Amino acid sequence: MKKLLLVIIFFAFAFSNITAQCYLDRHNTTWFDQWISCSTSMNPNAERGESHWIMYDLSFPYELFQMHIWNVNAPEYLTNGMNDLVIDISTDGVTWTEVGEFQIPIADGTSIYEGLDLFDFEGAAAQYILITGLTNHGGNCFGLSEIRIDVAEAPVVSVDEPTDPGCLNARIFPNPVTEDSKAIISSYCNNAPIIYSIQDISGKTIARGEIDPVGDEVVLELDALPLVAGSYILSLQQLDVVRRVKIVR
Repeated sequence: MKKLLLVIIFFAFAFSNITAQCYLDRHNTTWFDQWISCSTSMNPNAERGESHWIMYDLSFPYELFQMHIWNVNAPEYLTNGMNDLVIDISTDGVTWTEVGEFQIPIADGTSIYEGLDLFDFEGAAAQYILITGLTNHGGNCFGLSEIRIDVAEAPVVSVDEPTDPGCLNARIFPNPVTEDSKAIISSYCNNAPIIYSIQDISGKTIARGEIDPVGDEVVLELDALPLVAGSYILSLQQLDVVRRVKIVR
């Protein structure tokens, strides 16, 4: 029998403490125990564009199984709960696979609200789980209370061959980054300027700029960037060519 771990993802507003529920499968009605998005930001999956989203990093790829979800359950904010949403998963935070679109009912605003079983991933491997809100129940913001996912006990070890990066690429060396790390950017596409940005997993932009490709490679120094421990995405765009590379601190 496959052993499973239980990953419970709590969403906390601002800097509130994250706490477990008092009863199994029930969610309280406190607004500060919900996740909320009142303005859109660039989605880690570029296909989603500017949107309301939340991404969770499991640190390593795991086989995923049953997912349970709780909508916003604070009585005065029930309409901010998601209605239609789409879930994407990824092993690297760069290449995404759509799991599907789902609809979740509005919560009842009671202390015995138990959410619902939303989806069984049936062993699909992922490190990143991305939830994007498409519609809500009529409120001004988008939110969720909590999700819970069963995962396999051991991380998935990848044996895939590296993929061809195409004509635009970047290598982070060393990665995880140190004071001496650099992004070595190479382009064989054209001579147009390369627009770059570095974002954390919440979508916050850490750095943004433009590089004029001189020769085959351009070096972007990373030592001056305020990178705290965590994962980041370096996005490159040269005309219609886009490339994303993961940075680990």
